[in-house]
Amino acid sequence: MSEDAFYIRRMWSFSRALDLGLVDEEIEKGLQLTLGQRHGERVAYIAMRLGRNLGLGKRELVHLTVAGLLHDIGALGCFREYHGDPRILEKHCLEGALAVEHFPSGVILASAIKYHHETPDTLHAALRAPSEEVPLMARILSLADKIDLKMLRKQHSRQERNEILKWVRDKSGILFYPEVAIAFEQVAHKEAFWLDIEQADLLQIALGLLCGKWHLPATRDLDSGFTLNLAATFADLIDQKSQFTARHSWSVAETVESLARELGWQEDRLREIYVAGLLHDLGKLSIPKKILDKPGALNSDEIDIIRTHTYYTHRLLTEAGFPTRMSEWAAHHHERLDGLGYPFALKGNEIDEGSRLMTIADIFVALTEDRPYRVAMTPGEAFALIQRGAGTMVDERLVERVKRALV
Repeated sequence: MSEDAFYIRRMWSFSRALDLGLVDEEIEKGLQLTLGQRHGERVAYIAMRLGRNLGLGKRELVHLTVAGLLHDIGALGCFREYHGDPRILEKHCLEGALAVEHFPSGVILASAIKYHHETPDTLHAALRAPSEEVPLMARILSLADKIDLKMLRKQHSRQERNEILKWVRDKSGILFYPEVAIAFEQVAHKEAFWLDIEQADLLQIALGLLCGKWHLPATRDLDSGFTLNLAATFADLIDQKSQFTARHSWSVAETVESLARELGWQEDRLREIYVAGLLHDLGKLSIPKKILDKPGALNSDEIDIIRTHTYYTHRLLTEAGFPTRMSEWAAHHHERLDGLGYPFALKGNEIDEGSRLMTIADIFVALTEDRPYRVAMTPGEAFALIQRGAGTMVDERLVERVKRALV
């Protein structure tokens, strides 16, 4: 996968160069649409997520990602000749296909790019090709391209997300191939998708998904002494953000280490999960204090903002070069076995043992702390409440195995 990563990184850079050329007032006037910044990389990311959902293999996903990055390469090539000509939509597909024919796997890329403006209803298509001629990659690109053009360059509210989903549903079979529309609906129900798309390091996110489901090597080995000091410093900063979490990060770290020790984890992994516990709420630094300290019930918008904190924990730790396992242990503490957690909506075996332990530790510590809306529970009361969520929210087997460490 290292060669694939290098290839995608290089194409990503060229996509950004292409974007600089296309985000131009005159070209947008000629195309009769506004592409928006980073259009190529955003289309590549959306397409890659759809491809994963549709079961494409790693090699196909690499091709699809590169095709997404370069899908508008023909627009610059034919702009001078077809400026202001409605045939530019058709011509840039054909020119784009020609431009990539000599790239690695050029035949696959060319086919995807050639047909990326095709639709089930040929009245809306560039080439008016029959559906049987349009390969799956092109169908995916067609939706990804239109979705990005629909999106504004900002974080989308739940209402705006739902409006986009409704639009895709309503246009399925007309603008969008039904199997791809269904895949988008499934992908778009994960909050991480909407948060990812606005990140400056979308390349790194895409590579993480392509190269083994986030399992990328750390940028360097864990320096335990420095890392612990760094984590401790930020744990204090995190806990100081709210008057109601004076020692929460430290307590979670101590608790999750105890749980892992109860299961017989080795010392090096105990140290790692302790550090992950200290940093599990790192993303809360991005949450406004007025929301963290609100004494009453949060409204739906405030809940949505709060729910982003685990996503940012994952991003920050990944960018900092922490091993993937530590980033996941820290960031997955609001995932649930039944798939109803956030922000990645992971389910069952997608959540590893360390993340499951972190969830138990976080819930237990939160329940045994005073909060503005309730007094602290006793350890026994907290454990009984956790047991009620066993099998859906938390791992029933682990809850019983670590009971002695909690009560």
